[in-house]
Amino acid sequence: MTPRQRVLTALERGQPDQVPWIENDVEEEMQIALMDGRTAFTPGEFCRALGMDGFGYHFPTGQQATAGQAMQTTGGEAGKQAWYHPKRVTFDFVPPWIADMGVDSRSGRTFVKQGLLTSRDSLKLFDEFLPDPDHPARYDQVARWLDQYREDFAVFARIRLGSASTFESMGLDVFSLMLYDDPDLVKEIHRRFSEWSARVVRHLNKMDFDFIWANDDHADTKAPWVNMEMYEEFMKPSQMIVANEIRKPWIFHSDGNLFPILDGLVTLGMNAVHPVQPSAMDINRLKAEYGDRVCIVGNIDLDYTLTRGTPEETEAEVRDRLEKVGKGGGYMISSANSITDYCKVENVRAMSRAIRQYGKYQ
Repeated sequence: MTPRQRVLTALERGQPDQVPWIENDVEEEMQIALMDGRTAFTPGEFCRALGMDGFGYHFPTGQQATAGQAMQTTGGEAGKQAWYHPKRVTFDFVPPWIADMGVDSRSGRTFVKQGLLTSRDSLKLFDEFLPDPDHPARYDQVARWLDQYREDFAVFARIRLGSASTFESMGLDVFSLMLYDDPDLVKEIHRRFSEWSARVVRHLNKMDFDFIWANDDHADTKAPWVNMEMYEEFMKPSQMIVANEIRKPWIFHSDGNLFPILDGLVTLGMNAVHPVQPSAMDINRLKAEYGDRVCIVGNIDLDYTLTRGTPEETEAEVRDRLEKVGKGGGYMISSANSITDYCKVENVRAMSRAIRQYGKYQ
């Protein structure tokens, strides 16, 4: 099988020739470290070096590494132009946070200092921050990169359903208060973000992507930020605006414990759930209870194994997931979020070796 065939088979809960390895992101500093200091490499060269089956994030392509999350654009005309005319290879189509952003001086990472959508008066900021989702320039540029780099790998576009944008652009504190003080404001904000993403998806459906990866964190390690009743009222209707437009296989991403709302989430129609954070969710329970409905992606621990563990511990964990969760198909291995620049290079290499050694189906 080609890598692309392998991924698409797994997304349909089938059993390919081996368990696919695909990551939601590999941060650029880590990419360069894994390529022995090279910056001028193609996505295909990177995938072959590690044994990955696809890509869809961003690459340095001969330039200095961009810090994690630094691809997130900000508001104003400059931010819109950066979205329309990306200078670095990217397959992201996420909206900017409508927020006051900060930059960590040590790592260069951006972070949300404070959400700005805190009142009805602030709704005017949508026009200031969000680029035109129908502007052709970004799609034309990404289409050229697809033609140049896709080879026989599975390539994905990253989007949001609107929930993460709502949480971050309001702030969890304001979001929580407004659920009671002004619930219609919460619904309005979510609807606007979702309608923006739905318009983006209409363009992605026509492009040469194999699948879509929707990144919308809903939870921490203990529980979701809304219960099932609130999810059905405040989140799902707007998420369905986006989900109903998707014409390709797609993966839903959220860190944390999704079990309390998972019965509602899976009705969105996604093909797969990622990343199954080990400190929050039991992947064996997930496979047993939901493996007949969704492909499962992830679960190699980012909290300890890849970041603080040993190569031996990494190999053991990878082998366990391949043998137990990979059994019967419907599983793609990955980190329990992404390969960050603070992972240990030797552990990522150990993960690569273990997948090559133990990942083939008999």
